[in-house]
Amino acid sequence: MALSDLALRLRGRAVWADPARALLTLESFARTEADGGRDIASAARRVVDGELRQHLTRHAGDELKHAALFRRRAEELRAAGGAAAAAATAAGADVRGDAAYDLSRGRPAHEVDAHGFLSVGLLDELGEVPYVAMLHVAEERAARLFRVHAALTQQDPATRQVFEEILRDEQYHVAWTRAMLDRWRAEGRGDEVGRALKDARASRLWGAWKRLGARAGSNFGRLLLLLLYWTVLLPFGLLARAGRERRGWQAPRPPPSPDTRAAAGSQF
Repeated sequence: MALSDLALRLRGRAVWADPARALLTLESFARTEADGGRDIASAARRVVDGELRQHLTRHAGDELKHAALFRRRAEELRAAGGAAAAAATAAGADVRGDAAYDLSRGRPAHEVDAHGFLSVGLLDELGEVPYVAMLHVAEERAARLFRVHAALTQQDPATRQVFEEILRDEQYHVAWTRAMLDRWRAEGRGDEVGRALKDARASRLWGAWKRLGARAGSNFGRLLLLLLYWTVLLPFGLLARAGRERRGWQAPRPPPSPDTRAAAGSQF
């Protein structure tokens, strides 16, 4: 098992063990899929290539269907056993959903969607080849992610069924994006496809690095302060303390002897 899959399993196991986090995670997935569906539908209206438009139109419909499936399952959990989770969420308790899959990271909703993408149409921003390459990388990751969550929800057949249904669509999404990229390679655009895939993977790695930094920022700050204390502040503090004249009660000096007083008087 790859380290990335192991990390997903560990994180996912913690999510599904907590009803509140499970509920919020499903809602987070619903928002992400809905945002993706809207952007892909917008892209489908802009492309000229008939084959690409057909795939994008179906893909957009799948994403919106996935959002509805996740939302409906979240509502079922909220109604049938998620009362405590709903109360904790309403009270503003520190209950985190699957924030690792929400890349907006607190940026204003009018600027980015739940993928962390700018709300303007990505096809216009990237171009057809980079856009499909971005979709291919994103769908590969989504398929791996949902496969892990399907395995972790064996004790919850209804939720597992949602993931399994979505996985069937994800297999199509990975296949059609790969086929389009292969077609462009065959048409002599291999360098363009290679650059687009490299950029898409680098972009996702950079996003993962930023998310790691956001999660680890506070812990790193505490660690840095601790290191500074033990390596700088404490040693210099001890040296400064050792160099200061000791205060408080001290034994009186012995009085000078008669010879010493006589010698001192003879100097004047």
